[in-house]
Amino acid sequence: MSYTITISENGQYIICRVTGSVTVEISREFAREMDSLSRATNIKRFLTDVREAPNIASVYQNYEYAYKDMIDLKLQRDVRSAILADSADTTHDFLETVVRNAGYNVRVFRSESAAIAWLNEEMPNQ
Repeated sequence: MSYTITISENGQYIICRVTGSVTVEISREFAREMDSLSRATNIKRFLTDVREAPNIASVYQNYEYAYKDMIDLKLQRDVRSAILADSADTTHDFLETVVRNAGYNVRVFRSESAAIAWLNEEMPNQ
């Protein structure tokens, strides 16, 4: 498992590219780093590219991540976050559901262009 975190060429969103299997432990690591970079740069849009990284966490682990870990990490709720998954990978779908239900603005995409278009949309004042 590895990941890299960069800022998009247009400076509008933070990109995390993940390879290998996604676990809750690695999710905590890259979420913490992305949140820290977001606070330092005031960039409130994230693209997490997991096309080469299926989610192997259990339903319970994903639920706990959404309702406990994200709060414990003090992750910002005003971030728009796109998860870019492989077209045949549905392992991130439950995480999207519980994270959205926990009050975070996240969506799973299977198209990179659709994910980037959503990230570049104007957001209403919050």
